[in-house]
Amino acid sequence: MAYRIVMIESEASLALKLNNLIVNKGEGDIWIPLDDISVIVIDNLCISLTARMLSVLAEKNIAVFLTNQEHLPIGYFSSYDNHSRAFKVIGHQISKDKSFYDSFWRQIVVSKIANQRKALRLIGKGDLVDKQLNDLSINVTDGDLTNREAHAAKLYFNTMMECSFSRGNEDILLNSGLDYAYAIIRAFIARCCVGYGLNTQIGIHHKNEYNRFNLVDDLIEPIRPFADVFVYKMMLGADYFTREHRRSIVNILNHKVNYGLRDMYMCNMLEEYVEGYAAMVSGNRESVIFPDIDEYLGEEDEI
Repeated sequence: MAYRIVMIESEASLALKLNNLIVNKGEGDIWIPLDDISVIVIDNLCISLTARMLSVLAEKNIAVFLTNQEHLPIGYFSSYDNHSRAFKVIGHQISKDKSFYDSFWRQIVVSKIANQRKALRLIGKGDLVDKQLNDLSINVTDGDLTNREAHAAKLYFNTMMECSFSRGNEDILLNSGLDYAYAIIRAFIARCCVGYGLNTQIGIHHKNEYNRFNLVDDLIEPIRPFADVFVYKMMLGADYFTREHRRSIVNILNHKVNYGLRDMYMCNMLEEYVEGYAAMVSGNRESVIFPDIDEYLGEEDEI
């Protein structure tokens, strides 16, 4: 199972040889086996690569993540439906009725709010709005018709930041870190979806016709608090979003978490989580195990 997240920050040329990624920064070649790579982060606008390389990376289901001049997420490249039984899985996705998706969206929202409550406890602010978040969770309906998810998110972030917080405000430093972390996790979930034959455009709740990743944006919701806690603690008191911050965030996929009663890396947890959804959609499983932030072990040396 691929596990390595490769981050390239310096001007470099990329090439392929003998099933390896070759990174040349002018100081000799660095060889990385393609079979070990799950995600490549290109964090420099002077990095060169070829269309042939992109084709091979797509065949290997290796995600490529791009940043802009401010080192913030701007683009994502992935394979497209390379699963051998993709047509069958997509058929299952299409055949599910609205009640199935509405019910599962309720489960996602309830899981997300539960993790938000626990996240606030982990940063020492859990007592402030715990009952309010719990009440919102209890009142989530199938399809979340009253939008409890958005109400909970506003309450959650305002409490975390102790002010009126907007996720769209580029002047708030924490948003840079959260955007980066969400993008890394989003890219990996997209990679997993393709690997299990899921069409990422067929969402559970998100239905935007211009969004290739509706399903990914649904499945990521209960995972966001994991990133919130890590980034909040890492950037507390920081004045700038630095290279060291970005490097730490990229490594979040190698953090440890207990999932399904087993300790594993977050990237493996995400893969099993997506696999569970694919199995449920296909009728081979009745439910999905949602990640629990109380089982987040962080950057431990061993599992």
